[in-house]
Amino acid sequence: MILLVNPRATRPGNRRFPLSIMAVGAALPEGVTWEIVDGNLPGLDVLRTITDHVERQAGGPDPVRAVALTVMPGPQLVAAVPLSQALKRAFPVLPIVWGGNFASLYPEPVLGAPYVDWIVRGQGERTLCELLEVLDGTRDPKSVAGLGFRQADGSHWMAPERVWLGPDELPAPPYHKIAVEDYLQPTVLGRRSGVYQASIGCPFGCNFCGVITVFGRREKVQSPARTAEHLGFLARNHGMDSVHFYDNNFFLGEAHAREVAAQFRPLGLRWWCEARVDALTRFSDDTWRALRAAGLAMVFCGAESGSDEVLVKMNKGTTTDQIVTVAAKCREHGIIPEFSFVFGDPDEPEREIDATLAFIRKLKVVNPAMELISYFYTPTPQRRGAYGGVDPLAGTPDTLEEWIEPQWVAWMTHEDPKVPWLDARLKARVEDFELVLKSRYPSVHDRRTRAWGKAAGKLAAWRRWDRQDYADPRLLRLIRGLARITPEDRQAYGHLRPGADSGSAASG
Repeated sequence: MILLVNPRATRPGNRRFPLSIMAVGAALPEGVTWEIVDGNLPGLDVLRTITDHVERQAGGPDPVRAVALTVMPGPQLVAAVPLSQALKRAFPVLPIVWGGNFASLYPEPVLGAPYVDWIVRGQGERTLCELLEVLDGTRDPKSVAGLGFRQADGSHWMAPERVWLGPDELPAPPYHKIAVEDYLQPTVLGRRSGVYQASIGCPFGCNFCGVITVFGRREKVQSPARTAEHLGFLARNHGMDSVHFYDNNFFLGEAHAREVAAQFRPLGLRWWCEARVDALTRFSDDTWRALRAAGLAMVFCGAESGSDEVLVKMNKGTTTDQIVTVAAKCREHGIIPEFSFVFGDPDEPEREIDATLAFIRKLKVVNPAMELISYFYTPTPQRRGAYGGVDPLAGTPDTLEEWIEPQWVAWMTHEDPKVPWLDARLKARVEDFELVLKSRYPSVHDRRTRAWGKAAGKLAAWRRWDRQDYADPRLLRLIRGLARITPEDRQAYGHLRPGADSGSAASG
């Protein structure tokens, strides 16, 4: 038996399908039993659950052969480190495997941890299958692409990356392995929202994003017909009424978008996806209408900066004119646009912040329904040079224990990275601007603020917004604090968090 573990990454009310470990489990060889342990489920003691599995299976015909964890940077890393430590203390010879983005981006600190035995970099389905052969003693670990481990002399072996498969080449999501209804939670899209991923990777080269570090500049997309088949199953059998797509780049082009619209329209679902502004500007009005009729309610675009000069430095491949065009098109067709912006240009942070804040005001004129998602630039390991010419590994921790300290969690979540070019004054300027904006234009995602608080905040922010006065909005902070139904949840899934004020991971 293999135990596939999704360490806690959010509050139970924000849980979503554990897609990564579902995909890995579905690809395991026939005859290999496996179970999912999801730390985001309410009331679940993950360590106790794993311990019970190991002890119950011990001495029988199907003992637990390995515990494999998926680990994202941020809150999930904070949960994964003590969990792995406790498992290694309790079961010293039980192999502990880490996959997911953290091990792919920062393999050295993971392999330096004595409580992690193996890491899987990049796509994990085939690598984990071959690792089972290694654990059985029938395969040389150095022959497994994508695998990393400590050698007998303490040095780290990192195999070449694996040529990965597209979604159409992999098994369907194994929904029978989870209680689907437990994951269908209310969002702005519907009362029973689910999540899905129809593609892997991204073909673009944004030099601040970690996606291409893991997958390279490649993308493989599942056929819209197969995606619609899986979504239709969830709608018919489990009452799912809406879906957020985790794809980094949902539309390959206009022909693909029209096929998506044709396949999705009969499903009656409302949906959210990420898309490039340059792709969307090329869509005809007929395609926009078809997407709207097929249920597209919100589209997230990585706008990233209000400066064309900075967009070039980011290797974004888009322009501010294209962003404005998409804002206008979304307004025309009744689709809410979400635009993310990365604040903190390493060369001229104040100039970039001023340009971007002014540009956001312009977008609000073009489309008042526009939603803002803001991040502070946190350098991420790149295959080529990083945005701003900085070394993304300089000063980062050597150990997992240091990575889970509060200052590095704030780094990983883009909430408060301690970088030399972004001082507290500039950071406060962005945060105060965002508070004034979101008080004047309450977010459709905000279900954490009472109605009276939204009304009071809107009134109190009116003159500030008109005067472009963002400095020290104490009254707005007071209103926001008093009107909160629950505290803001930093341990949430970025843009999916109920009542999100900002996201937690940059988009390409």
